[in-house]
Amino acid sequence: MTDQVGVPHGMVEVPAGRFLYQATHRWREGGFILFDEGPREIDVATFWIDRYEVTNADFRIFLAESGYRPKEPHNFLRHWQTGFPEACAKHPVTWVSLEDAREYAAWAGKRLPTDIEWQWAAQGRDGRRWPWGNEFVPSNCNSDSSGTTPVDAFPLNCSPANVCDMVGNVWEWIDVVCSDGWHRWCFIRGGSYYQARGSMWYAEGGAQPVQHHHKY
Repeated sequence: MTDQVGVPHGMVEVPAGRFLYQATHRWREGGFILFDEGPREIDVATFWIDRYEVTNADFRIFLAESGYRPKEPHNFLRHWQTGFPEACAKHPVTWVSLEDAREYAAWAGKRLPTDIEWQWAAQGRDGRRWPWGNEFVPSNCNSDSSGTTPVDAFPLNCSPANVCDMVGNVWEWIDVVCSDGWHRWCFIRGGSYYQARGSMWYAEGGAQPVQHHHKY
């Protein structure tokens, strides 16, 4: 979440800069196509972003204070169906839609990051593939595991901007919605703890490099 007015608690400043942007993703409609966006040089203005993902505890406060309920409740906070998951209070909230995330951000006086901002916060100027460097280190993040973990569980999973837990654990929303006239989609970033196996048609699983888009 990036700040709109003031500097809310828990945010870090990401300084302005110029970097080589390149995004890769797979498009599985009418075939299996791998294509790249970029590379191109992009200037980014200074912005603020939450150091960690929104937690279940954060989202509970939002619901209590705002009275928010989604227009489409199907699967909303599915992991809370038997009550608030106290043991996972510091885990990132899941089972929320893009609209839910936008509503939370507006309530908090923030907004979702753009695609460019997310990648700049995750990789910095040197074009690294992972927040900590160019080589994947399984012990640095929650990837290919049985469930989510607290947002601060992996101190080495922090970017040059000191934004943490950006890869693995849970997919992260960015404020991008696209249309080709036939379909509407958005992109999610960072990968998650879960990794399905057995078919190339499954969504990419586990932590993903910071240049990776997943079409949703």
